[in-house]
Amino acid sequence: MRKLIALPLVAAVACSGGAFKDQARDAMPSNDTMSMGSPPSSSSASSSALVSNESVAGQPSDFARLTAAVAVSFNVPTGLFLGLLQHVVEDAEPTSCDANSCTWGPGSEPLNPVSYKLVVSRNADGISFDWVLSGAVKPSTSFVVFASGNAVPGPQRHHGSGNFTIDFEQAAQLAVWSDPSTRPTGQLQVTHYSNVGPAQLQVTYMGARDSTTAGQFNNVAYVYANDATGGGDLQFAIHNTTTQDTFSAHSRWKNDGRGRADVAALTSGTGSLSLSECWSAAPFNVVYFSSSVKVVVNPWGGPDSGSEAQCAYSPAAPSGLAAP
Repeated sequence: MRKLIALPLVAAVACSGGAFKDQARDAMPSNDTMSMGSPPSSSSASSSALVSNESVAGQPSDFARLTAAVAVSFNVPTGLFLGLLQHVVEDAEPTSCDANSCTWGPGSEPLNPVSYKLVVSRNADGISFDWVLSGAVKPSTSFVVFASGNAVPGPQRHHGSGNFTIDFEQAAQLAVWSDPSTRPTGQLQVTHYSNVGPAQLQVTYMGARDSTTAGQFNNVAYVYANDATGGGDLQFAIHNTTTQDTFSAHSRWKNDGRGRADVAALTSGTGSLSLSECWSAAPFNVVYFSSSVKVVVNPWGGPDSGSEAQCAYSPAAPSGLAAP
């Protein structure tokens, strides 16, 4: 996704878009207004935090780091992508406009092999705006649509809600990857975002390449919401469509960093498993751990540790999400 975020879409010819141009600009959320928080973490983390044989009170919390890493993985690219669109329509003049649509591009930096085009049009509901982002490998003029969405204006400029889709299979037609096994795959659907009040985000990602096992793919569901006090709530679920293993997690955290993750998994290796882990404020150490498997079984088993009375949230609240 970061490859797409870096798109340099430059308008080549200016025109006066009138009222529609200004309305379209106001409807696009900016990166600043779409900034979604994530639970604090003492260090960066990746999905490798899942591979933790045992959680012990007083030790750094793997699930605090995992929660932060997952939030960053979805929230930051979403905000940057929407910010890119806002930057194009706000800072560049459209090449053409009529009463109900404006087009930015086609164009790009001289040495960029791809020419990009963004079209924003008024939806039939008379309120929201549809947009389509496409590209063509120079010198071709056959444009491939790889992203599209809908933006609903809010009460303030660059505040609103909407949805969008990025099709990585279509985008792959516009780039040459030195290692095709690393390119993004599948289709990412941001089914809902909002920055009217505390930020919210809902995502379904179909056909994502598994980062740990070559040749395997995952479907992912993700739901995120800030709260008015500075804390938040995050759920995600993974379905490995190759092995049929499933995993889900529900993390909640306070504005001081204290939090809890409730996890469930069904794998061919360990069968059904559930666990809960609570952590403190910085340095985010485990204060409570409990697993349905009381012996150390890779990746999550282990004896209970700490006290649930130290948890910021109680009782457990497993995720209700299931990835397709």
